Amino acid sequence: MAKETLAEEGDIPYKSNTDIQVAGMLIYYILSGGHHPFGLSYECEFNIYCGKYNLDHVQDVVAKDLIEWMINEEPKNRPKVEECLSHPFFWTNERRVEYLRRIGNREETANCRKADQEMICRLEKCAGDGSFKLWKNKFPPELVQKMDAKNKTYPENTLGLLRFIRNLHEHYVKDAATLDLMEMFPDLFGCVYTFAKSQGWNSETPLKEMFRREDISTRFERLSVNLEEHVGFPVQESQASDLK
Repeated sequence: MAKETLAEEGDIPYKSNTDIQVAGMLIYYILSGGHHPFGLSYECEFNIYCGKYNLDHVQDVVAKDLIEWMINEEPKNRPKVEECLSHPFFWTNERRVEYLRRIGNREETANCRKADQEMICRLEKCAGDGSFKLWKNKFPPELVQKMDAKNKTYPENTLGLLRFIRNLHEHYVKDAATLDLMEMFPDLFGCVYTFAKSQGWNSETPLKEMFRREDISTRFERLSVNLEEHVGFPVQESQASDLK
């Protein structure tokens, strides 16, 4: 139950944001394999009331970002349904790659060889021991050689990788089409999204356009795919009539 439904008063202020918090708990329960973000049953209601939660049973930082937003103790700070469905957790891999390409087109990334050292350190700290360390080893050697020769050597840090991705899709479309970046670097998107959010980049053009609402039926199809990937069994998709 949502925090506001725990009030002792008779009139419980049910609103759409009440359902959002409960939905956030449900998403966490599914993705975590049966855990509740607010703890065990005997302490759950107290933790909900206090806004005390734990998301350690979900490793996907993008999923955690959405859940944390949805279960916020303040109803006014929770997302609307459209904002939930527009969240990057539901994005296709193609949309995630496009997001990385746009990040790679930012001035900070274009200047990756002479970037601010403090920003580089913050981004690398965010990256931790991510799958994209020594990222040049993940690409075909001939492609790296070709890219380095044309644009000078790319630094082997995260900014260098983002600029490499941008130029790859801009100048070597056929080569880019043969690569699955999300499979090569499974935690890259989550790291970059988290860092860009902390920098305020996601609210700036051209990134902010990517967070606008798309067709809701497409979002529910994406939701079913995401849950199947995490829990390993089919999730029934909502029919068009259910969305009216």
